[in-house]
Amino acid sequence: MIRWTIGLLSVVIVLGASPSAATESSPCPNDIFQSCATDEAHAEVGLSREQVQKLPKFVGDDGGAVLVSDEKRPVYEYRTLANCPAAKPDQIGENVSCMAALKACPPDTKGPLSVIWRRAMLDGEVVEPWTSVGLTCHTDVAPGARPTISMADIRAQFMRTPWAKPQIASQPAGNVTLVNLKTFYRVNWSTQGFGPGEVDASNLLGFTVRIRPKVVGFRYVFGDGDTFGPTTSTGGVYPDGDVTHTYRKRGEYPVRVQTTWGADFSIDGSTWDEIPDTVTVSGPPTTITVKEAKAVLVNE
Repeated sequence: MIRWTIGLLSVVIVLGASPSAATESSPCPNDIFQSCATDEAHAEVGLSREQVQKLPKFVGDDGGAVLVSDEKRPVYEYRTLANCPAAKPDQIGENVSCMAALKACPPDTKGPLSVIWRRAMLDGEVVEPWTSVGLTCHTDVAPGARPTISMADIRAQFMRTPWAKPQIASQPAGNVTLVNLKTFYRVNWSTQGFGPGEVDASNLLGFTVRIRPKVVGFRYVFGDGDTFGPTTSTGGVYPDGDVTHTYRKRGEYPVRVQTTWGADFSIDGSTWDEIPDTVTVSGPPTTITVKEAKAVLVNE
């Protein structure tokens, strides 16, 4: 409760409800740092988009028309921070990010899972300290939200990764084989781009984001309508290579491998965690020439 005097008029206003009452619609009404992850169906987490947009702007705001008055009233100041233990208003770690917050929101929301904080101000003075209003994933409309990294940003950075190109090599050597002869294939990585286990580091919204690609699977396309995969094998050479194909007709066949990439990510040197997404990239074709051997009798 706050009391102040305007002229001879003494005004008493009971400021907003307690944090627990203010967050009854939130799945975490009592402890904003308890687990609030989405379920398997990615259900709504915390305050909905509509609830966030209807947050009051001043004490006593009920969403109705604002009456013109000379009376001064406390107004609300908001700050939306990631739902991480260190992220509290006016603290050193208020702009930190954490894996739990990044991974908690459904893919159709901006995220990360964030706490909406609120305090009441009058003439630049604090009349009610920071309290939590609730959790939300709709940070694009949350008041007081600052530019921060989200899982959508991580996914976009993952998609921008310059992948190493998987180039097909074959045996017999020289990319020439014979009809009805088992041909062995293997993958060689280009020197440009990032291959499995290599790290692509970049700066994103002030955070150091590291993307570490990994192969989810290969699909070998032999150019004659046949394919092999998905498989995690990079193939090999005679006699132990496990990616082979036999052509039944002579000709020239463009052979390529399609790589499905996944990746792990790390923010500001944190532990690695998996990006919940994959992308499939086709490598450049290698032309395999298939010749037909003919028996010739020689009179010696």
